[in-house]
Amino acid sequence: MLRLHEPSVYDQWVTNEIPFDDPAVIEAIEEFGWFVRNDDFVSGGAESAATTDFRDSPSGLFTVPPECYMHRQASFIPAFFPEDAELGDNVDFFYMPAIEDNDLGRPVLGAGTLFSITEPSEATTAMLEFLKLPIAHELWMAQDGFLTAHAGVNPDVYKTDSQRAMGEILADATTFRFDASDLMPSEIGAGAFWTGMVDYVTGSSAEEVAATIQQRWDSIQ
Repeated sequence: MLRLHEPSVYDQWVTNEIPFDDPAVIEAIEEFGWFVRNDDFVSGGAESAATTDFRDSPSGLFTVPPECYMHRQASFIPAFFPEDAELGDNVDFFYMPAIEDNDLGRPVLGAGTLFSITEPSEATTAMLEFLKLPIAHELWMAQDGFLTAHAGVNPDVYKTDSQRAMGEILADATTFRFDASDLMPSEIGAGAFWTGMVDYVTGSSAEEVAATIQQRWDSIQ
């Protein structure tokens, strides 16, 4: 969606200001389908995209010969790589290029860690103030599995070159949005949206799937 339309359209979609069966949403589903519903593009054929556990999904990268050469996933996926996989050595990553003609910059989709105060105190306020400082982020950056969009940090602090490269992708983003399914009501994001995409991958039309998801959303409002 962020590679096809302005961020404002994405924001309207996740809040249902535009319905799930809006033409912009259907266009995004069909763009996804151009790839995932093509047996020639997917290891094991299109239906395997709907039946493969995501933890097993990168395994084809490491077979001999490889069953696939590229795998689109989040930055946590190396946790499910074989023990002998080493980023920058026998496996690597790159920013999935945006659609040049759309002139939408470099959008990035992700998740994040949120902090809140449930019982106000001087200590909790001081802790949140500390978390705003570059040093708080750099302490985590020196560990494994942490990325930050804080503009004041020193990227050299990242523990590995791979983390640093991922951090650069985040820092260079012109648009950042949280994952849509996490922002939607759970009955949609983890329910109707999920099952709808499985139905789409296995043969249902984008229009049919989008209409079904919207009907479910209407029923909980």
